[in-house]
Amino acid sequence: MTDKAADAATDVAVDNASDEFVDLFNARDLDGIADLVTAEVASDLFDGTGVESAVNGIAGLMRRYPQLIATRGEDGNQPIVALWIPDEQSQYRLMGYLEMSTEEELIDRITYVDTPGTDLLVEEPDADEMAEWQDWQDWDTGEEAGSRPGVE
Repeated sequence: MTDKAADAATDVAVDNASDEFVDLFNARDLDGIADLVTAEVASDLFDGTGVESAVNGIAGLMRRYPQLIATRGEDGNQPIVALWIPDEQSQYRLMGYLEMSTEEELIDRITYVDTPGTDLLVEEPDADEMAEWQDWQDWDTGEEAGSRPGVE
């Protein structure tokens, strides 16, 4: 495989892993995230290396910011995971983003960036998707879907 082909395969792997991470993060699926990272995953988001440290670090982030939402994006040509948090008026603002690298198809490094670059292009949170993610969160915490007004 040529260097150009290897770079293209790496870009596809990072893009696919980033997309899957967004879906798993918003569904608060820590088991799914554990399956998406390598045994030696490292990050500045959590102490140590490895799956357990990664899951504990991401779970801690979710506990500190329970309304944190992830979306897809790019910084230049690099796929990223944008992190959004609501302000006092429930308008989402960009908190920062995650850059990822992969080993084969799994994430082996997660880097948090809090200062967006000039080439940043991100999807903003979608109200319809947020309602779907809330349904998953309610289900995960044992709440019945019918307990909300308007839901049978």
